[in-house]
Amino acid sequence: MRWHFNLSQNKSLQTLETTAQSIAAAGEAAPGFLKAVLSTIPSNRPLDVVITYQNFDVDHHVLTWTKPVRVYDTSKEERAKNVQHHQERFKVFNEMYGVREFRLVFCADVLDCIAKCAMRVLGGIVEAERKKGGLDYLACEPLII
Repeated sequence: MRWHFNLSQNKSLQTLETTAQSIAAAGEAAPGFLKAVLSTIPSNRPLDVVITYQNFDVDHHVLTWTKPVRVYDTSKEERAKNVQHHQERFKVFNEMYGVREFRLVFCADVLDCIAKCAMRVLGGIVEAERKKGGLDYLACEPLII
């Protein structure tokens, strides 16, 4: 599939943001799409690629319509699926980096009540990938915010 993008006119672009869920949902189309987008960004400025993780991406379900808000862990099956999605995303990031260097930023866009846990989960994801040598291509450590 051929993607038609041209972000080259935007000389001040410093951040490209997408969600973890959209990368997983795009499946095999994700690398081609994101590489096409990256290839049009002028390379004269540093670029952050921000991946936004929501509650369910970090193994939590949040019921905001209840009073008080209820938080519970995802099932073992959902956690296993999340692990698979994380592994697939890191492959996508590696392919993207071949097109253009960037700093990888993981952003926990979650409720305050699970923020610390979400940061631990994201830290664990990065650490697991580091141990496998899956981050060796990056010029700097991923940032977790």
